Amino acid sequence: MAARKGPWKDWDRDTRMPTPPPPAGSCDCQFHVYEDPAKFPPGPFATYQPPEHSAFADAARMHHKLGFARGVIVHSSVYGADHALLLHVLENMEPTLRKRYRATGILGETTSDRELARLDAAGVVGVRLNIAKMFGVTPSSNEVRRTIDRVRELGWHIRVHVRGNDLLDFSDVLKSVKDIPMVIDHLGHVDLSLGLKNPVVRWILDILKRDNWWLMASNGNRDSAMEAGWDDAVPVGRAYVEAAPDRIIWAT
Repeated sequence: MAARKGPWKDWDRDTRMPTPPPPAGSCDCQFHVYEDPAKFPPGPFATYQPPEHSAFADAARMHHKLGFARGVIVHSSVYGADHALLLHVLENMEPTLRKRYRATGILGETTSDRELARLDAAGVVGVRLNIAKMFGVTPSSNEVRRTIDRVRELGWHIRVHVRGNDLLDFSDVLKSVKDIPMVIDHLGHVDLSLGLKNPVVRWILDILKRDNWWLMASNGNRDSAMEAGWDDAVPVGRAYVEAAPDRIIWAT
């Protein structure tokens, strides 16, 4: 399994309510869930070793402490289109929690209509497109089109997980989508050192003019060249918010 580069830190379990508290009904729009790898092993294509002891119960406790009422489980790329863990979590969730949590999955060429129906019934409402070459499983343009067509039939949305310039390789396909909600994850994982002159940033600012395109403002710290403060992420993040202030989401 290839190791992901970077100073990855374990999440802080001693969470507390922020000041001021989040607005009522706030949603954590992305968190991953991992379980015992002996029961739910990552695929051979995984680019990182999943953290230990990061179950759904941990996330639910975190959200309670932070004052978040809702959340979205984003199926991790380490499992690919194997939704065994995701279905295990969703289908065994307490009824009160099922009203507050939804999920996104990953479609593969072998994902059947029957599995899609099961995912839909369990609370999956979207698909994540991993089109970053760093994952080593980047789909072709035709595969992306087929995924978009299947999502359209289900009434789900699409999460575009991309790294910088890889986005431009799929520009024509993505620009053709006008009838499905589209979300760009993690500020587009752009090169923050280039600021607003970055062609990818300009592309994102342009696409955000369309009312079916959204963006998740998160992970600026991971893409920053700075150890702390992450000031290089601020101009890019601010420009995105100014471009679509009512279509920006956030995640832990």
